[in-house]
Amino acid sequence: MNLKMNRLYMKIAIGIMLTAIVFVCAAFSTFSQKNEPMETISLEALYMTYESAEELDEADLILIGTPTSDFSDREHKTSYYADGSLQDFYTLTEIEIDKIIKSPNDFDLEESETLSIIEPVGMIELDGTKKITIDEYKEMEQGEKYIIFLNDNGHGQYSVINNDLGKFNLDSKPAKNEKSFSQHSAITLREDVLDKYSEFIE
Repeated sequence: MNLKMNRLYMKIAIGIMLTAIVFVCAAFSTFSQKNEPMETISLEALYMTYESAEELDEADLILIGTPTSDFSDREHKTSYYADGSLQDFYTLTEIEIDKIIKSPNDFDLEESETLSIIEPVGMIELDGTKKITIDEYKEMEQGEKYIIFLNDNGHGQYSVINNDLGKFNLDSKPAKNEKSFSQHSAITLREDVLDKYSEFIE
C-alpha cells in the first residue's frame, strides 16, 4: 500500500514539476518576444524645425513629464486610403505631468495628472508587427523624465514638435541618431534648452 501511494505521490510531483516548467518556458518566451527589438520603418516627411530654445519656446504647451506605459502597450493609431495604402499613423502616449512650464489659457490639467500626447511613431501589421516612424523618431521611454514641447493639433490633442528634438530626456544623455540636425547641433540645442529651463529642472 505504501509503495503504491509513494508511486502516486511521485507521479503527482512529476506532473506538477512539468506543468511549472511549461509555464516558466511560456512566460520566458513571451518576455523575450516583448523585449526583442522590433523592425523599424522610417519615412521622410516635411515639418517645421526649431533650432534654438527661444524658437521652441513658441510651443503651445511645454511640460516635464514621464510616460506611464511601455511603447508596445500604448494606443497606436493608423488610417488608410481606399486603395489600402497607409495614410497616417501616430501613437498616443500617456504622460504623467511633473511640471507645467507653459500652457494655453484653457488648459485645465494640473501637475500629477496625466495627458495623452501624440508621438510621430506607431506600430503596423506588415509581414508581422513593425514599428513605423517619421525621420527615425525615437519614442519616449516608460519611466524616463522628459521636457516636452507640444502644439495643439486643432482637434483637442497635443503633438510633439520638432520631431526627435521636441523632447529631451532628463534622465540620460542624448541619443546619437538624430537625423534632422547634426549631432553637434543636437547637443547644442539640448544644452540651450536645459539652460533656459534650468529653474524647472531638478
